[in-house]
Amino acid sequence: MPTLYDFSHLQPNRTLSPHDGMVSPGLEDQYFELGRRALELVHFSSQLCDKPHYPEILDLPCGHGRVLRWLRAHYHYAKITACDLERDGVDFCAQEFGAIPVYSEIDLRKLPFDAQFDLIWVGSLLTHLPQDRWLAALDSFIRWTKECGVLIFSVQGRTVPSLLARGRRNVAENIDKPALLEEFARTGFAYQRYFESTPEEDYGLAVTSPEWLMRVLQRYPDVIMRAYLEEAWGMQDIVILYKKAGHYEPLLGVPESPLPAPKSKSGWLKSLLRR
Repeated sequence: MPTLYDFSHLQPNRTLSPHDGMVSPGLEDQYFELGRRALELVHFSSQLCDKPHYPEILDLPCGHGRVLRWLRAHYHYAKITACDLERDGVDFCAQEFGAIPVYSEIDLRKLPFDAQFDLIWVGSLLTHLPQDRWLAALDSFIRWTKECGVLIFSVQGRTVPSLLARGRRNVAENIDKPALLEEFARTGFAYQRYFESTPEEDYGLAVTSPEWLMRVLQRYPDVIMRAYLEEAWGMQDIVILYKKAGHYEPLLGVPESPLPAPKSKSGWLKSLLRR
């Protein structure tokens, strides 16, 4: 996507933590660009949802401030909560960017939040969770969002499965690719644990089709989808939701399984599974 807004006037704190795993040596500019891009999407959401101010913001997972530093530069007045399983990252965001530190939990339902945030940014978390934790996390995010608040999260949509189906190398090399593609073609949601991840950690790659996501959102009559932007944040899609009590009537049943299974595998999938 093209640049949405000119934020060249902003001077975010560019201090980097030596423990930040998102920074690759020599690619620091790419790191800062992804953070700036997230701010563009947040500002876009403010215009879509008529929200000129975001006084209470949650960044989860905050990492070491790839996005939070840009949120602080633009929303300098805001109370920003930094939350992550990586405690060093939370401490760094508190020290460098004046964030409120909260150490996360694997089970997000254990966190001490309620409907208190005007904006929740969730960059690259749902993209790594199995379906039960994916759905539980979305429940939590929507519950923590204030009335007339905004939730923005990233998902892996059609891009990565398409690249894998075309045989692209150096993409998701540490998962069972045929299994991921078979499940994605069958249900619209697929998850494969990283080879190096332990069963207790259960961390991997989750891909979701736009149709699967829309069916999931039938669970929430108080949520309006303001935008679904494919490949808006690197290779990830961006979803912008607006919370408005009683906006929809719950006329559609909540799906037990996201999508029906096709009767047969497509030709490209059969070919891939024979490799």
